[in-house]
Amino acid sequence: MRTNEERQQLIHRRTLEIQREQQKKRERVISGSGIAACLMIIIGIGCLMPEVTKQASASGAKTNYTTGMASMLGNYEALGYICMGILAFALGVCVTVLLYRLRKAEEHRKKAEEYKQSQQVRENRLKKE
Repeated sequence: MRTNEERQQLIHRRTLEIQREQQKKRERVISGSGIAACLMIIIGIGCLMPEVTKQASASGAKTNYTTGMASMLGNYEALGYICMGILAFALGVCVTVLLYRLRKAEEHRKKAEEYKQSQQVRENRLKKE
């Protein structure tokens, strides 16, 4: 027969396990949807690039691409560079957020492992007594 204290520990441990599982599911959904959104944006931009170049050549404007690829996004060179800068900034933000989330997940995993080890040590002590 288990004592009330042992039952409480088992209930507490199981509650923590359920909470961790739910947190992992939420993190997977958020990460998956973020990855899917980024892929959709990249694919969308890739699909739009031929249209942009067609419109530039069809408008009859003499577009000079020798100044840089950013000039193909608009008739003005500066507008293209502004768009490229914004896209590069957005990509940097996405990478930073992804790395931050990965680091947090790693820290969470380490804490969970430490907690699990401490619980095992506590159980071993209780068994010895």
